[in-house]
Amino acid sequence: MKTVKLLIVGLDAATLDLINPWVAEGKLPNIAHLMSAGASGRLASIVPPITPPAWTSFMTGKNPGKHGIFDFTETQPGKYSLRYLNASSRRTKTVWRMLNDAGYTVGTMNIPFTYPPEHLDGFQISGMATPSEKSPFVYPPELRSELEGCLGRFRLDPRYLGFMSTNSRRHQVLDDMKNLDDQWLRASLYLIEKHPADVMMFTFMSIDTVQHHFWQYMDPTHHYHDASAAQEFGDAVFRVYQWLDNAVARIVEKVSPDTSVFVVSDHGGGPTSDRVLYLNRFLAQLGLLHYIETKDSPLQKIAKDFLRWSYDLLRSSLSSRQKIKLANVFPTLRKRFETAVISYTNIDWSRTKAFCSEVLASPPGIWINRKGVKPAGIVDDGEYESLLKLITQKLGELRDPRTGEAIVKRVFRRDEIFHGPYRDQAADLTLDWWDTSLFSTSPSLPEHTGEPPVEIIERKPPTTAEWGGTHRRDGILIAHGDPFRKGIEIEGARLIDMAPTILHLMGQPAPDDMDGRVLEELFEPEFLARHPIQTRSR
Repeated sequence: MKTVKLLIVGLDAATLDLINPWVAEGKLPNIAHLMSAGASGRLASIVPPITPPAWTSFMTGKNPGKHGIFDFTETQPGKYSLRYLNASSRRTKTVWRMLNDAGYTVGTMNIPFTYPPEHLDGFQISGMATPSEKSPFVYPPELRSELEGCLGRFRLDPRYLGFMSTNSRRHQVLDDMKNLDDQWLRASLYLIEKHPADVMMFTFMSIDTVQHHFWQYMDPTHHYHDASAAQEFGDAVFRVYQWLDNAVARIVEKVSPDTSVFVVSDHGGGPTSDRVLYLNRFLAQLGLLHYIETKDSPLQKIAKDFLRWSYDLLRSSLSSRQKIKLANVFPTLRKRFETAVISYTNIDWSRTKAFCSEVLASPPGIWINRKGVKPAGIVDDGEYESLLKLITQKLGELRDPRTGEAIVKRVFRRDEIFHGPYRDQAADLTLDWWDTSLFSTSPSLPEHTGEPPVEIIERKPPTTAEWGGTHRRDGILIAHGDPFRKGIEIEGARLIDMAPTILHLMGQPAPDDMDGRVLEELFEPEFLARHPIQTRSR
């Protein structure tokens, strides 16, 4: 029987900030064993640390300026409007394709932003960004019917924001997550047995989901903490880590003892902030963003308010699967809802110099409305530099009214964090919300332009479903197996280092246009002596 040479388990959003204390307390014995018998450490994500560019950088070894995926959305050519993207926007080879080209078979399952799946020698089952369960998300297609014949109908990982407004719904979501983890575990074990490949990767998304929605229950210092609900949900995050600790053990036990193993996450996690920043409101107050001056009739105002109310109602009442079905059946309705909330269609581009897309939970990128770049750009090259300096300076002047502390402590220019042929598709300025600066964002509405750009959330349980957790830069890396050093903690590893490291482990030189490096500190000196690091021209 064919044996697996490299097994990778992806634990989206797993963080050592939680793992290390639980390992020390003996609560995650299987992850603890892999760490003590291998090499481990923090794995720095890309900037900003969000799922689409992060996992894409993991698979390519390149920064978003070279692979072209910066966010969940991208600007439509010649327009200001956005469209949701998937792997078809990736513009460079993955490590899976490189391994195929070198003669290795590869099988991956549930990695975000792998839809549409690559036609690999092996298999690929795509993850987040798959449009629906009816989509052709399994390659080869016959594998899907085989899996469903053995395991039952496949379900994709849903998104729950807005739905968990009651305790019964929270219990429902936790049960759903457990069932999904069981599905992915059973599929992993089946694929290892029936369709083994030289390199296999299985990804679980439930840590990311549970941290987003349940962090506040385990953290008594959180501004959303609910002491009574904590009795029911205070261990929700830990229970997911515990489930996956067991899942990792089951998967590792299924492969031969000489299989090399990586456990990785694309970024970490932490609590949300009680500081809320309204970026377009901030830009409007600087005179850099202007709304179309309209005098809505009473009927038009009622219609606009009704659309926003309907959006909030559907967001809070429909389950994730109902929302997906509605979006697929009525894509134009979804677009109308979202534009009503973010007021993108209300911006007067002929007078606007800077703007932000606020449709997503973590959008803090500011675009300059440049001539020759944007459809109705008004900022010429001579003003561009001074405008970046002005916005950065004014962002730095925003203060927490309670402490006087700066809210935005670091702002990156595009050229500081991205390079490559697609760099100019990124925002001109990216605000750090994950490391030195801790804040949340919310959509700005034209009628609220005169209100403060910074809001402090009242310390009490929310009446609507809100995120209690968000992303942090540092994920995890565990390397276990004969080639790796034993019981050591490494420093300085980056997500973009994983692709060249995987290639080196499999005896392949990394292309010289990769931004990552081989993590030689993971390897035993004897292994490196027998397998010196090499690169090749792309």
